[in-house]
Amino acid sequence: MIDLTDLSGYPLKFDTETCDVSFGPGMRMPQYSTRELDALRPVLMDPDVEGPDVIYWMYRNCGCPEDAALGEAYNLRYDISTFRSVMLGPEYMKTSGHYHPQIPGKAEAYPEVYEVLHGQALYVMQIVDDYGASPEEVVVEDVIMCRVSAGQKIIMPPGYGHVTVNELDEPLLMSNWVSNRFSSFYGSVEEARGFSWYVVNDGGKPSYLENKNYVQGVPAVRWAEVQEVPELGLTWDTPLYRACAEAPEKFEFLNDPGSYIDLIWSNLKFD
Repeated sequence: MIDLTDLSGYPLKFDTETCDVSFGPGMRMPQYSTRELDALRPVLMDPDVEGPDVIYWMYRNCGCPEDAALGEAYNLRYDISTFRSVMLGPEYMKTSGHYHPQIPGKAEAYPEVYEVLHGQALYVMQIVDDYGASPEEVVVEDVIMCRVSAGQKIIMPPGYGHVTVNELDEPLLMSNWVSNRFSSFYGSVEEARGFSWYVVNDGGKPSYLENKNYVQGVPAVRWAEVQEVPELGLTWDTPLYRACAEAPEKFEFLNDPGSYIDLIWSNLKFD
């Protein structure tokens, strides 16, 4: 196991062979779940692929006992997820992909912030005119891709659904802070068999194929790099967990992003 305590901000070890995580003594026991290959088949380019039964693991509501009040006081939840390095047919390992709902009484949907703790993640983000619409009717308005390395943080902008892809030949470990006020929406992603672009292996390097199930067509990908946003508590030298635990007021944008839109978008620098 490798010790990621300094990077994560709490006692954490990660087994890069098995993808197991080990929390330090006294840590809160998280809610544990897995995503099996069979559950991912509806979003895969090739739903008949073979592979391991479990593709990734999710640990929700993690943290130190002294930070438990954040959930009630600020309506925030901290999670970690671990991902295999495995091909899903022609595609690199990916998550199911989902959208967040609109905040009641607000114009924006709930955002989310991620941190990579081991490996490198490719985040695929897309916004559509109606995330409940069918693949025949939905209009994809924008697609963003961004690679994030260990220690870096990225905000999923309000309204943008997102998929995490592991393109490397090593497991991926990431964390997130998110509002605990909602449940994610997966239905239309499964109907379209994934997001509007597939990330596939082309001779040992990533390539990108349009998902033809989006009948209205898909826009070209906009590539971005992540930037620090200290006003929102996002710097490369402070673990995401500690940043929120020590200054939760900076993460108000996760429940009410309307006043922080410019700062949220400053996290992404476009090519």
